[in-house]
Amino acid sequence: MPTDNSPPQPSKRWKKTLDNLVRRYGGFRIAKFAVASGIGFLITEVILVLGVIIFYHATQVPSVAFSSPTILGLNALAFGTGVNAAFMINERVTVKGLGNERKKGRVNWFVRWYKYQLAALLGNVVIVLVQLALLATISLSPVIGNVIGAVVSYPVTYFVSMRFVWGVRPFFE
Repeated sequence: MPTDNSPPQPSKRWKKTLDNLVRRYGGFRIAKFAVASGIGFLITEVILVLGVIIFYHATQVPSVAFSSPTILGLNALAFGTGVNAAFMINERVTVKGLGNERKKGRVNWFVRWYKYQLAALLGNVVIVLVQLALLATISLSPVIGNVIGAVVSYPVTYFVSMRFVWGVRPFFE
């Protein structure tokens, strides 16, 4: 029968070690942020693909459409929905109990949401600029341009979100 002074069970030691690693190194947080952002991105892509198919009856869009109100409005709807989904997942999984989320609690949820919207807007502007530039120059589908733009904007969005939305050091806690 174990006593209070007995050494921890191996599974508890591993869990404690893993918890220390998670706390000490932001790599796990980067991965969780990537998953949350990926889910938001998938939602964005589904809306974008369906919208392009509905409005243009194909996934290929003429290069002259790069400045059309239809493409710009479709981008706004898709990004707004995807960003909200990513924020909710990040709040509940990625940064739960860290930084401003821990210090300020649920009272300032709206402030964090607003700041995240601004951080995501920065990333989305980069995505849309890459997307429209690729559409205008080489007639690359907005769907593919969106993927390339997301890869380009991810590091900036992660850093800005961690630092200014949740008050967490981006790479270490």
